[in-house]
Amino acid sequence: MWKIVFLICAGLLLTSCLKSEVGKKPVKVRVPKSSVSAKKIVDGDLNIILPPPKVEIQNRVIPGFTKGLNLGNVLDAPSLGEWSALPKEKGFEYIRKAGFDHIRLPVRFSAHAQQTPPYTIDEEFFKTVDWVLDEAEKNRLRVLLDLHHYEELMEDPMNNMERFKGLWKQISNRYKNRPDTVAFELLNEPCDKLGTDLLNPLMKETLKLVRETNPTRLVFIDCYFWSNTKWLDKMDVSFFDENTVATFHMYQPILFTHQGASWMPSDYHLAKVIFPGPPAKPVKIKSAAISEQWVGDWLQEYNTLDAADNPSGPKTIWEEFDRATAFVKKTGCRVYLGEFGTFGYADQRSRMIFLKMVRKESERRGIGWAFWPDGSLYKENKTVFFDNS
Repeated sequence: MWKIVFLICAGLLLTSCLKSEVGKKPVKVRVPKSSVSAKKIVDGDLNIILPPPKVEIQNRVIPGFTKGLNLGNVLDAPSLGEWSALPKEKGFEYIRKAGFDHIRLPVRFSAHAQQTPPYTIDEEFFKTVDWVLDEAEKNRLRVLLDLHHYEELMEDPMNNMERFKGLWKQISNRYKNRPDTVAFELLNEPCDKLGTDLLNPLMKETLKLVRETNPTRLVFIDCYFWSNTKWLDKMDVSFFDENTVATFHMYQPILFTHQGASWMPSDYHLAKVIFPGPPAKPVKIKSAAISEQWVGDWLQEYNTLDAADNPSGPKTIWEEFDRATAFVKKTGCRVYLGEFGTFGYADQRSRMIFLKMVRKESERRGIGWAFWPDGSLYKENKTVFFDNS
């Protein structure tokens, strides 16, 4: 049974997939030990104590979408219940009491729709989505309804674009009378063959379609490459209106957040990568185990660079947010952090430092966020907690 358990303390608040863009080449890793301990930049409450960079411009806050929780691995699974069960009614109450103001609801509509026009979405599945929206509304939680895991569209865009728009025609029409507490996210983590040359016009056409029935509803649009901040400036925002928001995800440093993940390439099958680095004992790895040049380079820096400049440390987080802030300054558009988190192979202390830092840095810049939980971890009672500090 899928359970959500949160620690309510001092005012409440709890604080898939990116890939590298570099080529493949076996490398040799040297492992001299750093002279600086990572503990020196973390206080007793697990806060990074280095002074953060100046924020040149604040993101305009999106009311009601400031502190969120993804209901991940539920309606976005290949089939309902395959990865994790729906929360009970009480679960939504827990979410609200924990201090969240919204949920992000990833839904794999493409797995529950016909392949041929008009691409009818299964009514019983639609009713399940309706139930989640109803329960969220009862508990004064806003909802970001996200079309998730449309893998066929990423792999074969030309043969799936019309189906994608057909899905959104149904979704937008069904929920056109929902209150503005429900927002839409057109497509989670565009990637692979759905490059910006195809993605930008598709988002423009789909937003126009949605606006026919939902003229003022908030609509969120992801940037390319698994919503990577490095691709924010490649977004076409010329068709954005006042109720359109750009969204990005934050899983860097990915060799820390995704270490040991079974679905990732072998380069990620590391263990005990900490945050922040450097490690007290350098990581030892055989050259034959490294297939990507950037992995070897990253490990070299992780083993040797001081905590302030370590790739598994605050510098990486600040660089991610600096790109988001630069986008806001350049375009005037609002941004939103749709996913951030770590998987359970990292040690608990490192996870807490990382999550706390990302949450605080997002809020410092006026950027709303939604924490990504791995639903399978709930089965093992490994929920991560944060206080309000």
